[in-house]
Amino acid sequence: MFFPLRDVKICVMDDEEYYLSQIPKPQPTRLGATKIATLLQRVIQQRGYAAVQSADVLKEAWVSAVGDELSGQTRLGKVSRGALQVFVPNHVVKTELDFRVKEILRILQDRLPDFGIQRLTVRVER
Repeated sequence: MFFPLRDVKICVMDDEEYYLSQIPKPQPTRLGATKIATLLQRVIQQRGYAAVQSADVLKEAWVSAVGDELSGQTRLGKVSRGALQVFVPNHVVKTELDFRVKEILRILQDRLPDFGIQRLTVRVER
């Protein structure tokens, strides 16, 4: 059976082009260079140094995120590895915070991008 070669383009190379095409191309590495500023920002976020320096800013953002009524019933802990610890007096307050967690996180991330808050850890104090 014969197949017509209408769409096939024939490329003619001279010897130099052929030999150069046989040289393997360098493969891109997975590990690229990272800026020092980016590394320092990660370390500061992971160790919680940013939270220590600006507890008042965190408190103000928390009040704006949850409102005066709920903020009066909560106590903020530290930010560690992207998690903000929040202590509450009872399970009713914990349930309310769990219900509104996405909204609260969005507000906190908008107001405090340097903190790197990714989740809330809500604990009932005894």
